[in-house]
Amino acid sequence: MDLLATTRQFMRRPDVVHQGEGLEAAEVIVPNRPGLKLRKQRQLLLVMGVPLLALFFYFYLVGRDRYIVSSEVVVRKANDSAQAGLSLGSILGGGNQQSLEDARYLRTYLQSPQVLEDLDRVLDFKAAYAKKGLDIYAGLGPNASRERAFEFFKRQVSISLNEGSGEMAIRTYGFTPNKALVLNQFLISQAEIFVNRLNQDVYRKQIDFALQQVKLNEDRVKIASQQLQQFQRQNQVLDAKSEGQGDLGFISALEGELAKQRVQLATLRRQFRDPKAPEIEASQAQVEELQQQIRQERQALVSPGGKNLSQKAAKQAELEANLNFATDLYKAAITSAEKNRVDSLQQQRFMAVLSKPLKPEDPSQYWRHKGFLTALSILVVGFALTKFLLGMADSHRN
Repeated sequence: MDLLATTRQFMRRPDVVHQGEGLEAAEVIVPNRPGLKLRKQRQLLLVMGVPLLALFFYFYLVGRDRYIVSSEVVVRKANDSAQAGLSLGSILGGGNQQSLEDARYLRTYLQSPQVLEDLDRVLDFKAAYAKKGLDIYAGLGPNASRERAFEFFKRQVSISLNEGSGEMAIRTYGFTPNKALVLNQFLISQAEIFVNRLNQDVYRKQIDFALQQVKLNEDRVKIASQQLQQFQRQNQVLDAKSEGQGDLGFISALEGELAKQRVQLATLRRQFRDPKAPEIEASQAQVEELQQQIRQERQALVSPGGKNLSQKAAKQAELEANLNFATDLYKAAITSAEKNRVDSLQQQRFMAVLSKPLKPEDPSQYWRHKGFLTALSILVVGFALTKFLLGMADSHRN
């Protein structure tokens, strides 16, 4: 009787389904579906609720405040305004295309290790951004390496460049308003130093080279002039070519006189039958004297023992050619130096601060919302993916 009563009581259970007849029939226990659903809800709440609560606790309660300081600068060339109306970039609305490359270089420089080294001379970066309080993630540890400090520094600096207008936005982050402001001001000063150094390294070198060429050619002119003056003093001649032309004119006059005397001698010989007549001998002597004088003058004009005007004229012409060549080089160097000076002034860069950094009063909440929503999205996606994979595994086993 007890066994029969127990069996009937068991058959009244809603989670037991009997297959067959009699006491030996197979029994299949059907799960209690309301209890299973409640258990799954508790598991879901445990899996999602605890991490969600931890994320909310960190981002909105434990996480350290962060302050943002923004400023805007622009790099221009001196001739950008003059060329803006003629460039294709200005027609298309780009503008300032020639300064964009310099702005890109500046953006890379401001996030370089050299800037961090210069910052350490003004602000102890590791101490200013050291970990503090319950937030164990934000900040640098006491034993942070140089590479880790540099990577953290790049995360505290955000530099964006507007390719259309050339404006550069500099944003710095800090755990205190003062640290964020100091970092932003330091980056602006480093940007000005970079632009000034760019002007000095590129265009000042060109000007210095041009001035050196002017000085070199000026010295050449002085040396060539001194050599010509020394030649004139040694030979006591002002212009060998002019003096040679004067002597040639004198010889030509003697030759003309010689021709007249020869004509006169021929006339006398026709008048007198005696060739030894005094008039003929006198005319003959005058002709011979003129011939002797012409030979002497010619020999003195070209002989090394005489005036030697031909060689002196050639030497003087060489010295004058050297002087003229050095003078032409000197003039060209002066012209080039002046052109480089004007070009350097036109090509010089200057940086203008469009928006000065201001000390923030309220901490930024953007990083809290962004971090919380990002972590929440990752958590939901991970949970959904895990559930999907486990469901596929259970389906495969069944």
